[in-house]
Amino acid sequence: MRIGVNAACLLQESPADTGNIITDMLTGLTRLHPEHTFIFFYDSAPSPAVQWPENVMQVVVPLKGHRSWQEYLWLEWKLKRAIQQQQLDLFLSLDGRLPLGSKVPAQLLVTDTGFLHDVAGIPASRQRAGQKNMIRYLQKAGEVLVLSHTLKDDLLRYAPEIEGRLKVLQPEVNPAYKPLEWEEREDVKREFAGGVEYFIAVGSLHPRNNIMPLLKAFSALKRRLHSNMKLVLAGSATTEGTEITTSLPSYKYRNDIVLLQDADQQTLARAIGGAYAMIYTSRFAGVAMPVYAALQCQVPVIALESAVAREAGGDAVLYADPENLEDLANKMCLIYKDEELRGRLLGKITPPAAAGNVEMLIG
Repeated sequence: MRIGVNAACLLQESPADTGNIITDMLTGLTRLHPEHTFIFFYDSAPSPAVQWPENVMQVVVPLKGHRSWQEYLWLEWKLKRAIQQQQLDLFLSLDGRLPLGSKVPAQLLVTDTGFLHDVAGIPASRQRAGQKNMIRYLQKAGEVLVLSHTLKDDLLRYAPEIEGRLKVLQPEVNPAYKPLEWEEREDVKREFAGGVEYFIAVGSLHPRNNIMPLLKAFSALKRRLHSNMKLVLAGSATTEGTEITTSLPSYKYRNDIVLLQDADQQTLARAIGGAYAMIYTSRFAGVAMPVYAALQCQVPVIALESAVAREAGGDAVLYADPENLEDLANKMCLIYKDEELRGRLLGKITPPAAAGNVEMLIG
C-alpha cells in the first residue's frame, strides 16, 4: 500500500513538550511494515536529525503562514492536491484534522481535546473553530484513534455516534525512562540542581500547563520550610506563555528555578529519574506522558486532580485540588517532609498496561 501521513505535527515534537509520542509510533509502524510505502507530508522542511527507514518518502507542502485562512488553504487545497498526486491507498492524519475534500480513505488520530474545555492560552475563536471542524473530521474518518480512555470519553460526550469507529491506542513509554541507582541519582542532582533535591515539572511554559500556580505553590513551600529545594521546569518557551518567562527574572526564588529547554530523550530521562518528585499540573492533556515516565523511573508524582492524571497514575499519585492553590503547596510540603508517604506511593506503582498495537494506525 501507499500510505500518506500528515506529518506536520512532527515538527513540533519534543520529549518534554509532547513526549515524542507521534515520532515513536511512526518509527515503529514504518519499521514493522517495510512492504508499504509511507509518504510523509510536512508544511516546512523536516529535521535531518530524524532518520526514517527506506520505505519513507518525505514531501514538503509549504505553509505560508498561520492565520486561519492560510491553514485552511493548506489543508483543503494544497495538501489535498498533494494527496491526489501521490495516488494513495490510505491517508493517516496525526494532528486531528483531515482534508474534507479528499476521497482517499482516512484514519484520524486525535491527541488533544483542549478546545472542548476552555483551556487557558487558546484563543476563544480557535476553540470555537476546533469544535465546529472536529465534528466534520470525525464524520469523515473511517476510524478514529485516541491515546487514552480520557480522550475517548471526551469525544464520545461530544460525538456519541462515532463509538463504533473509536479505538484507544495506548502509547509506549520510551525505555530511556528507568530508575536510577543511588550514585547515578547523585550525579544527576549535581548536573541539574547543584547537588540538592529538586522537583521537576515537564511540559511547555504555556498557561494550559498551570506554570504560574506551580510557581506560587513552590514559593509557599520555600517560605514554610526554608529548604534549599529547587524546581526544574523542563519544556520550551511559548508565545502564549510570554508572561511566565518574563516574570521569572523578578521571581523571588528565581535562583532555585532551573530551566531545562530543548532536552533530548536521554537528558530528560535522567532529569526525571533524579528528581525527588514530579509535579504534574496540566489538567486537559490528551495523555499524561510525564506521569507515565516518572512512575517508570520510580519517581513519585503530585498531580492536579484530573481524569487524565488518574488514568496514568491511579493510587500511586498524590492528587491536589486544582481550585485550591494552598492544597498543591501542602502536598508538596507533605511529600518533602514525609519519607514514609513517598515510599507508600512508590509501593503502589503497578506495571503499565501493554502498549497499544501501532498497526491500529493503518486499520
